[in-house]
Amino acid sequence: MAWVTLVLLFVLYMINYADKAIAGYSAVQIMQELQLSATQWGVVGSSFFWLFSIAGVLGAALSDKIGTKKMLAIMALSWTIVQFGAYAIASLPMLMGARILLGIGEGPFWATVVSHLSKWFPEERRGLVFSTVNFGAFVGAVAFAPLLVGIIESSGWRHSWAMLGAASLAWFLVWMWIGKEKPHAKAIAPEELIAKEPIQWKKLFAILFSASFIFTFLIYFAQIWGTTFAAVWEPVYLVKVLGFTPKQMSYAIAGTGLLAGLMTIAISWYADTLYKKNRSYRKSYVTVGGISIILGGVFFYAMSVTHQAVWVLIAACLAKGFSFSVGTSASVIATSLMPERKGLIMGVLSGFVTIAGIISPIVTGAIVQAAGNDISRGFGNALIANGVLFVVFGILFLLYVKRNETGQRVQEEKASA
Repeated sequence: MAWVTLVLLFVLYMINYADKAIAGYSAVQIMQELQLSATQWGVVGSSFFWLFSIAGVLGAALSDKIGTKKMLAIMALSWTIVQFGAYAIASLPMLMGARILLGIGEGPFWATVVSHLSKWFPEERRGLVFSTVNFGAFVGAVAFAPLLVGIIESSGWRHSWAMLGAASLAWFLVWMWIGKEKPHAKAIAPEELIAKEPIQWKKLFAILFSASFIFTFLIYFAQIWGTTFAAVWEPVYLVKVLGFTPKQMSYAIAGTGLLAGLMTIAISWYADTLYKKNRSYRKSYVTVGGISIILGGVFFYAMSVTHQAVWVLIAACLAKGFSFSVGTSASVIATSLMPERKGLIMGVLSGFVTIAGIISPIVTGAIVQAAGNDISRGFGNALIANGVLFVVFGILFLLYVKRNETGQRVQEEKASA
């Protein structure tokens, strides 16, 4: 049943990613229909994350109480309702309202998924498991992008949004039929299955203000910054700067996304392998995550150097593959800080990290618009900003996360003895 659960959540992440990306795929058509400027479209992209953080924290904490199975079902059903609501959208405020509501419904998603999978898989396999589910996002690009773009071109963007609502409804029905809360045989430590004790607020705040949590937060922040850029602005960049047709754009995003997703699995598998050998987070997830986010920044910068389509796509693939893999390392490290409250700690991390999702599309829109008619230079400046952010946060992560790991482990062993 563990692998069935993994497959179901993999499919749900495909839908989750498509829900986010559908705005980008239909950006050109929506901007023309509603007569939106680049800055206004940046605000639309940002609005998805306005209440995402609060919903993420509250929803993840609630999942510790009512169970992760129920929480996942509630989220899938909410996506259905919002996406079918696309037929009622007729203005910028209504479009923003739809994205805000979808953001609320998706806020607790990753924290709940991490908490749910932690009940089914032991710690030394979670990096690979998390990255496999995360790969659903990239497969979602391959599976959905050409289909959705085709529907947008032939029937309009509203039909494509509604189709995603139908997909999440179908998943909800299957989940309620065969999904389970936790294994019957409690192979995982009992304290990891459900949080029964009251929250230890002093311990929680000590963790949240620790160097390990803060700099883990920052690399995850960088990943969300890049993910939001890819979802909101990459389609526009490919069409308006590189001159791709909408169909070419969809295949480019699908192809680079699939290869980048395979990279994230390979990188996470390597981090797991290192952890099995040395049982050290710093020598495994910190090292791999830090180097990956730095390389991601280098390749984002490389995209700004040339406008030859082949080289841009290669750089985009490597940039996304390296940088998007760090969410796995961040999740493993964060949950290790407070194992008995995985849902809550991941809710805080994945909730507040989406501040990047609020800022990134607006900043990118402002940078692009500041370049005036030279849209190529505007996107080049935005890519450079992405690269610098990734490199700086990656260096800080390597320097400060889990620095006292050995000493803490010795103290824990003495205390247990």
